[in-house]
Amino acid sequence: MNEVWIASDWHLAPGSPPGDGELALAFLERARAAGARVILNGDVFDELFAGRGRGEAAHPRVTRAIAELAADGRLARTRGNHDPETGETRLVLDWPGVGRVLVMHGHSVDPVNSSPLGRLGDSISRRFGRTVVVRGAAWAAEAAARALAGGYMVRTFRHRCLALVEREGFDLGVFGHVHTAHLLPGDRYANAGSLHRGRLEWLALGAGGPRLEREG
Repeated sequence: MNEVWIASDWHLAPGSPPGDGELALAFLERARAAGARVILNGDVFDELFAGRGRGEAAHPRVTRAIAELAADGRLARTRGNHDPETGETRLVLDWPGVGRVLVMHGHSVDPVNSSPLGRLGDSISRRFGRTVVVRGAAWAAEAAARALAGGYMVRTFRHRCLALVEREGFDLGVFGHVHTAHLLPGDRYANAGSLHRGRLEWLALGAGGPRLEREG
């Protein structure tokens, strides 16, 4: 059985560091060479701040590699809060030795993202996110929130994702959104991590079960 590699939160945009696109491309080429299937689990290109299509245009080799894998039936995508019109809301896999696996970005269970304030912020970002002032303010606010309550946010997100997994009878849920890779034996919550600061994380489903991998 071919492995499934799940990656999320690349946030590729015109202003991304050049190395980010190279890491994303290396991941896709490695998956092709390994015969793996790929699930891109939301926020691959940052449409929220860059605008629709601009991230793809800025990273044509990544865009082409994604399209080629998809054309071969070896790549699927779920939608995130930064690319909400891309892919499915969720995907479900039946994996030997693991059971029913839910794959979704997870922003819908984030209490901040789903709040009226969060929806207002998204609306403002979608209309004005390409301006330097709004984009800079949004990034500063996110950095401040992670510095002040990052651990609490990740724990709360995990708790809400676990409740969803248990309520709907899944054996494992693989999420993204919080940019923090997570995989522990016996834990029904897993997170594929992100592309950040010269490092690309992903979760692989293989014959021995799930495992976390890293590029860079």
